[in-house]
Amino acid sequence: MIGTGLAHRLDTLVERYNQEADTIYRLLPTIEAGQLYVQQWGVFTRHSRRCWAWVVGNCPVLEIRRFITKENLYEEEGEDETSHYEVLARLGVKLGLPREEIDDAVPSPTTQLAMLAWETLTKNRSWPEGLAAKAVLERVGFPNLRRIRRRQWERALGLSEADLGFFTTHITVDELHGSGAYDLLERYVPASEAGAAVAAADASLHAMALFTNGIAAGMKTRGATLE
Repeated sequence: MIGTGLAHRLDTLVERYNQEADTIYRLLPTIEAGQLYVQQWGVFTRHSRRCWAWVVGNCPVLEIRRFITKENLYEEEGEDETSHYEVLARLGVKLGLPREEIDDAVPSPTTQLAMLAWETLTKNRSWPEGLAAKAVLERVGFPNLRRIRRRQWERALGLSEADLGFFTTHITVDELHGSGAYDLLERYVPASEAGAAVAAADASLHAMALFTNGIAAGMKTRGATLE
């Protein structure tokens, strides 16, 4: 254990994000707003696979590569029942979207800008920067805001817990993914690179705020409201 205090520094950034960008979790969606959410979050989920793969490609540490491959690539996509994207797509179909309108969804301008930021952070930076940038995304809204979001969708749309499995699964799985990534950062990132990792995480959270605020704005144009 190198002991750079990275976990605490990263969670301090996450807490700031949670305080400043919680609208997406509190919206009461309409069917049309929910469809938009599924489409844009589906774009993000597909892009996330590539980001994790870029971190793997840049990292020389076998333990880290194995963790990401097992937990963030295979666990999330290897089987239909655990695939985050497939669970999300089933929610979209439940809301009346044809499957092709989920698979072929076009990113909004704010989604596109956020994805360009994440590509740079994970593909063109060091692996500590890339891993920190992705690790904090596993922790945003955790766990209280995520539970609020699930309740809002259940309340507004009359969906069952099974229908909302995408939200429930993320609460459980992302805790493991985020905690595991934090542990690896603490163990392998030297103090000389900790500052760059924190800066990358901060940039990643700003990209997430841009992404989620863009979705929230679009959902409001489709009738979603705050209590």
